[in-house]
Amino acid sequence: MRRLCILVILPLMGATATDFQEIDGSKLPNVPGPFTSRMADPARDMNFNDIGARIRTQARHAGSITPAVALPQGSLKVKDKVADVSGWKAYRVEVPVGGAVHMRLRGHHEGWFVVRTMNKWGSLEKGMLQNVIKTGNPEARYANPTKEAKTIYFVVDTTELNTVGEEYTLEVTVS
Repeated sequence: MRRLCILVILPLMGATATDFQEIDGSKLPNVPGPFTSRMADPARDMNFNDIGARIRTQARHAGSITPAVALPQGSLKVKDKVADVSGWKAYRVEVPVGGAVHMRLRGHHEGWFVVRTMNKWGSLEKGMLQNVIKTGNPEARYANPTKEAKTIYFVVDTTELNTVGEEYTLEVTVS
């Protein structure tokens, strides 16, 4: 009887894993990113005065987060990597009325990453406030509490300098 249960459960577990469409993050369309006026650099610490830190700071002074890309609708697995010395990338998501989105980063060095939500002005709003309390994982959620569709951004940021080329996978779950 126990073997039969395992044989029935395993295909069901596999079915949920294949619901995610896999896409290449470098092939997503570029869009304008959110403003960065309120965003602190998570790599900044007491030793943040070498040339690499200055280059990163200059790369982050564009006024908005670049690169920024638009995600298609639905649950996805986005394979991507840190593209440049700025160490961040924004993913624009359209959230329908009453909808929710959860983004979880998976990678070889998950501790090097932070995932945040923000609106186009770089601020928090209703539906994002649960992310203020850290879970210890690179993840964030947004639940649309309004009566209109919302455009929000998930920002993947690095806590370390010189992470260019570091690969990661984003699991985007839409409910």
